[in-house]
Amino acid sequence: MAKDSELLEHVRTLMRVMLVSERTQPQHQHVIRFNALDFHTLGMLRQGAPVRATAIADALGIAPTTISSVVSRLIKRGLIIRAQSADDRRAFDLSLTDEGREIAEAIHRQDLRNMNLFLSALDDEDQNRLLDILGQVVRRVAELEQKSG
Repeated sequence: MAKDSELLEHVRTLMRVMLVSERTQPQHQHVIRFNALDFHTLGMLRQGAPVRATAIADALGIAPTTISSVVSRLIKRGLIIRAQSADDRRAFDLSLTDEGREIAEAIHRQDLRNMNLFLSALDDEDQNRLLDILGQVVRRVAELEQKSG
């Protein structure tokens, strides 16, 4: 198998495991129907609210209409709120509700548990090498994104 195909399969496996694991917290099962964009949006708001929907759409590489439907869905579910921006009266900022923060934190804790489990396959030296290599790949991706956009 070619290196690019092998890497693709590894990345797909990790993504599948991460996305499935994010919804397995018993206290949060069925709270929101599984949707990766919902989880990513909650995660971005967890990192620092308030955030504008356009910033989330840009970061996730999705269309404004797509983020609009994600935001509407999360507002309906009581997980985020939208308020007029203090800086720009034409814009709206998004932030988590208490319930949204609880779910976003639970997802984050589960992600960290998954990472610890994945890294446990490696000794400390290999973990450090993996992090260095992935850092190089991420920097290259960021470089390519800057050039294209």
